[in-house]
Amino acid sequence: MSLSFFIRFVFLCTVSNFLKAENPGFKLSWPTPNPAFARGYGYSTFIQKTGPDKPFSSGSFGCVRNNGYKFHEGLDLYPLNRDKKGRATDSIFSAMSGTVSYINEISALSAYGKYLVIEHNDANPALYTLYAHLESIDKNLKIGTKVQAAQAIGKMGNTSSGYHIPLNRSHLHFEIGLRLTNSFQTWYNKKPFKSKNKHGNFSGFNLVGFDPLKFYLEYKNKSFKQPIDFIRTLPLVTTVRIKTSKLPDFVSRYPSLCFKKGNVIHGWDVYFGPYGIPLKMEQLEQPPTGSQNNIEIINFNSEIQKDPCRKLITSKGKQLYPTEQLKTYLELLFNL
Repeated sequence: MSLSFFIRFVFLCTVSNFLKAENPGFKLSWPTPNPAFARGYGYSTFIQKTGPDKPFSSGSFGCVRNNGYKFHEGLDLYPLNRDKKGRATDSIFSAMSGTVSYINEISALSAYGKYLVIEHNDANPALYTLYAHLESIDKNLKIGTKVQAAQAIGKMGNTSSGYHIPLNRSHLHFEIGLRLTNSFQTWYNKKPFKSKNKHGNFSGFNLVGFDPLKFYLEYKNKSFKQPIDFIRTLPLVTTVRIKTSKLPDFVSRYPSLCFKKGNVIHGWDVYFGPYGIPLKMEQLEQPPTGSQNNIEIINFNSEIQKDPCRKLITSKGKQLYPTEQLKTYLELLFNL
């Protein structure tokens, strides 16, 4: 039995086990052929670290870079197979069934390099997955193409714009999360950016993720049947009250996360989890009283927000304020 055949066999068995782990409505597959995570091995067996002298955690999710001051939105997963020149040859697989929503085939246009986004509307709530730094994207994929969990969608690579990823650090950058708005361009046009938005609603600004590794681990442990169950376990960082009459498209796209209570809108309470992912949005039944500000911090758990990067709340004395990062999320959600 050849090594390549053996690796493919192990991958298919791993995928099969993953697909049987949950109910037929939600199936999750690892996005690379590496079976190490499914076998319970540690970081060093599947995470690509950022350099030879860096910890493997530098390729994980969260405030893991620049001594905790730089945020990393996803997982970096290294290849099992390389050609004679050292180039990664691993196929990349869709994590869930879904629809291709965005393809960028020009690596110079994004720090993600060549990347694609799949939206998984059969999941509750509908998640996106993002696959970046690809060497190539399957030529049969177009925007609107339906894909199945574990379907090959491209090849691992080292493409990027703005910085060089050496061949020996080729990897898949992989994200899972929610999309904030359908009107990203409207927000973008109001900002003093010097370059055009080349990625529509699928710019990284508009995508907010959670830890993929924790998601897979809880799935592997059969801790949830749908992503909504996982999202409800994420800790609350802050609740923010917004005084507005607007109905965000987030509400219609993620109905299981939102509670609309009538036709007259006075505002919303938005519950944010780690690093800014919206956990819940609840319509106010009465006009808000008290503060005259359009944005009011209702509560804040400082114990959750300990990392130095991607902070949501800042303070002046006893007064709490949204950070610029949180303001951006609110602007995108409500077109403020």
